[in-house]
Amino acid sequence: MEDAGQLTFQAQMDPKLMKALLRRVLFPILAVGGAVMLAMAALLRWAGDPGDAALSTAAGGVIAPLFLLFTVPPQVVKRDAHKIGRPVAYRIDTAGVHTTSGFSTKTLEWSAIKAVHRARGQILLSHGRLSSGKRWMSSIPTADLTPAEQDRLLAVLRSRGAALTNAPAS
Repeated sequence: MEDAGQLTFQAQMDPKLMKALLRRVLFPILAVGGAVMLAMAALLRWAGDPGDAALSTAAGGVIAPLFLLFTVPPQVVKRDAHKIGRPVAYRIDTAGVHTTSGFSTKTLEWSAIKAVHRARGQILLSHGRLSSGKRWMSSIPTADLTPAEQDRLLAVLRSRGAALTNAPAS
């Protein structure tokens, strides 16, 4: 797994992990949307609406986010099933995290990574921002790695690559 100054390995994304990641990304957006709809329902009710519009808006504020939270991730996973099972090659060095899948290679520089978390068989990298202000996430599946390799990977990611060279973390 470890070469001079870099970690390299391959992993495959599990469809269940992909659904969980999508729900984690969608939840804050849908929660805000639902809260806005519930606030609109309260304002309609307060403004003297007889109840039909306020009740419909309140029901939509609860049902729509739940519906989207549990229907969109499975549809995305089904649509992208041909991509999800593919092996992804990871190379982590002092420049950042490089992923190669098929014919495309992407690099996530250390300066873009804001937080690193371990969750349900994967390591989540928070980077960038959505319009809601929440961070965008990428994941690295860890099911194919031994516990020692997972711990080493987590240490390198949390140190933003400094653990590879014994340099101070940035």
